[in-house]
Amino acid sequence: MRTKDRPVLLVRALASVLSQTHQDWHLYLVNDGGAPGPVNEICAQYAGAFGDRLTVIHHEASKGMEAASNAALHASRGDFVAVHDDDDAWHPHFLMRTVGFLNNTGNAHCAAVAARCQVVMERIEGDTVVEEARMEWGYWREMIDFGGMLYTNSIPPICLLIRRSVVDSIGEFNRHLPVLGDWDYNLRIMMAGDIGTINENLCYYHQRSFSAEDNVYGNSVGKGQTKHDIYGVYYTNSLIRPLLRDSPGHIGLMHILLKRMNQQQDEIRWLNQQLGEQLSNQLRQYEPTLHTINQMLRGPRWAWRKLYPFRRLIAKMRGRV
Repeated sequence: MRTKDRPVLLVRALASVLSQTHQDWHLYLVNDGGAPGPVNEICAQYAGAFGDRLTVIHHEASKGMEAASNAALHASRGDFVAVHDDDDAWHPHFLMRTVGFLNNTGNAHCAAVAARCQVVMERIEGDTVVEEARMEWGYWREMIDFGGMLYTNSIPPICLLIRRSVVDSIGEFNRHLPVLGDWDYNLRIMMAGDIGTINENLCYYHQRSFSAEDNVYGNSVGKGQTKHDIYGVYYTNSLIRPLLRDSPGHIGLMHILLKRMNQQQDEIRWLNQQLGEQLSNQLRQYEPTLHTINQMLRGPRWAWRKLYPFRRLIAKMRGRV
């Protein structure tokens, strides 16, 4: 669990872990450059519930989200790994269902498993979290395909449980990425094996909208949108560059594919234009008929309006007004 100066949300996140029906876990809480006092005080309040299942790591200065994840990875032990940010939450059955899935011999080919989640929109008022709305996660798919993951990250960290053997094989999170580190990690997981799915809302992806990037309670997705755009380009470039360096012939192939895609887009636009023109022509053919019908209805509509007092009187007599 990664946290930094968000005690209001940290309390909820810790309660989310403690409420799990599967109790064989250990939490590695990384305070990434935040004030240590509030974190220690909150953990002390839950000391009895945690027992020996909590390790707190304080960074004197912030090293970034992915470096915080790596600090926990190096300290951790166990068969499975999950990243639980301090602003998200699990359903009480999350670990029971995901651990059960990966322990099932029929799912041995799966490197990890993802559960469906709900998006919870909220705002912070003082020391209170106010929920505003809930909605289904729009990117959810019952089958996680590599092509779709290459296009966009469809799995928030809170939804995912990863085999420890896979974590050991693919290595650390990319500490050079201030954002998009979870996307990069998910792609590397899929290099190791499939990501299974559980089609149940077992986790909650909480989001808050803040325009100020320095607001500690903002989401990295919402408050760092410009940074996401910039590093999205850098990350795409980093994927293409070694491919073309190792196989320069791919430049011609990619050029042909991109050119063909542009041609198909032009063809689709042309077809849409043709269909629009055909529809307009057909509607114009019916304009005289529609005009005649409208003229024929003018008399009955005028009479119906004039009869309004009588219609109201009849309605009163029948008890409908």
